[in-house]
Amino acid sequence: QDRFFGSIIVLVYKGKLEFETLADLAKSVPAAYKHIAQQIGFLTIDGGTLIVLDGQHRLLALRMVQQGDAEGPYASELPDDEVCVIFITHETDVKTRRIFNTVNRYAKQTSRGDNIITSEDDGYAIVSRRLLRDGAPLGARMHGKSVKAEDLVEWKNNTLTARSTRLTTIGVVYETVKLVLAMHGTPKLDPQERPDEDALDQYTQSSYEMWEVLLDGITPYADAIKDPSKIPGLRKDEVATSLLFKPAAQIALIDGILRAVELGKLTLANAVERANRIPDWSMGADIWRDIIIKSGGTIDAASDARERMALLVCYLIAADRLSEKEKANVWRRFTTARSNDHEDLPAPVEGNAFTAVEAKAVLATPTLKAA
Repeated sequence: QDRFFGSIIVLVYKGKLEFETLADLAKSVPAAYKHIAQQIGFLTIDGGTLIVLDGQHRLLALRMVQQGDAEGPYASELPDDEVCVIFITHETDVKTRRIFNTVNRYAKQTSRGDNIITSEDDGYAIVSRRLLRDGAPLGARMHGKSVKAEDLVEWKNNTLTARSTRLTTIGVVYETVKLVLAMHGTPKLDPQERPDEDALDQYTQSSYEMWEVLLDGITPYADAIKDPSKIPGLRKDEVATSLLFKPAAQIALIDGILRAVELGKLTLANAVERANRIPDWSMGADIWRDIIIKSGGTIDAASDARERMALLVCYLIAADRLSEKEKANVWRRFTTARSNDHEDLPAPVEGNAFTAVEAKAVLATPTLKAA
């Protein structure tokens, strides 16, 4: 009986708004009403599309009642209720995104993917979206006889279903942008403060380069881009490419490659070429047990697991370029996770495997003990 619907915010997209005040229309307005008459009048909307930026659920609920799809003692009265509507003219994509992001972020929390897609202040989000534009490394592409370009990135959800033909998710792209910028020495960005355009262009170029080299240099990715219909098969747990198509492992892979570039002094292309030689990315491969794969055989998406995998990937790629101390630290994380301090590290793609004996000798030195 006592009900109230808050204002619905509606965007007028590519339409014309005209407001005529009562003062303009009336021949004579009493002096006492002249001021308020400027604020009262008639709004005409000519053409365009009306898009609800805030109040989508309220609108659907009202529509259900009006169409007789809802029951209740006051259902017949509701269609006569008055609801306040705020109309906004579409001026720029930036302004529209910012309004949508603000009213939804602080009212009912929007999903992480929604925030990445709509934020006009978070530099990581802006660069992530640029990577999805036409012609960008992760932009939609035409395949075969299809008449519509297919997305490479799942931007509506943060997960990938078994049948998904998407290569990765918008959340992964966002995290990799953070990793790339951190490697280039960029101070952590404030998500509430938009970087200037020159900085955004620089951040975008760095991220472009990483994804271009990765998609070209990792054979399963290059094959997947040519024919996305193969992706569900490449993602199956038992196949040798599985982890390359799992979001948490993708973040760890890129983190590991960037660590190899920084610590091993490798070029990005060289690091990716070496990563491409890691033979088994299957969920059942022993190398990943207790690193990124839980005892039950499922992915461990926690940040600690991703870091363990990143360290191991860095070692596998750049063992011949890492210091003894760096390899010993990888060994310590590896064996601690697997509860076996007698185990050697796996054979890297270049150089010899780092053994438990070598690791213990390095870690036993006084300077490293102190560290």
